[in-house]
Amino acid sequence: IRITPERISVKDRMTEVIDILEKRGSITFGELLAGETGRNAIVVTFLAILEIARLQLVRISQNAATGGIRLYAM
Repeated sequence: IRITPERISVKDRMTEVIDILEKRGSITFGELLAGETGRNAIVVTFLAILEIARLQLVRISQNAATGGIRLYAM
């Protein structure tokens, strides 16, 4: 038996992140990654966040150099 991991596109993950932000108002990067186990899912999530930020659909803040990253709906 061979199990193939589910692949998600950056565009699909962008949609998921925007939906979450519309419902919650804000979320941490760690919360977005909760339950994600594969490197691919983490990279896709990070790229989705960068693209959403480039489109100015989200505000991102970090209180300290080692602090958590929080995303806010705009």
